[in-house]
Amino acid sequence: MLARTHLLKVSEEDLRLLYPGRAPAELAREWLAEGVAAVVVTQGADGASAWRAGEQHRVEPVAVPVVVDTVGAGDIFQAALLAGLAEHGVQSRQALHDMAAAPWLQVLQFAAHAAAITCSRRGADMPRRDEL
Repeated sequence: MLARTHLLKVSEEDLRLLYPGRAPAELAREWLAEGVAAVVVTQGADGASAWRAGEQHRVEPVAVPVVVDTVGAGDIFQAALLAGLAEHGVQSRQALHDMAAAPWLQVLQFAAHAAAITCSRRGADMPRRDEL
């Protein structure tokens, strides 16, 4: 399925269970070589990392005054990532590949911000667009 995957988002926690002892960067390189256009690994309170051909980006965590609940944060990150890409007109493997680094990083930060807001609330209460 990797050759058919445009965007692969996974949490670092899931990687530890699925691939014990393997570094996310190592797995990302393998998946990119198999045809994945972009790999994003969320790392909870440590932010996220993302890889595309020839580049790696680190997204710093967004400060949350009080973490109330982390339920749904990964799902919200994914939803915001897809929404951000769509808002930039990125809806294909080629467009994801061709996207410049600056807007790609902006979309990743947008997703991290959405996940942080979710963690400040009880339950999987996603932020509304006007909050972002």
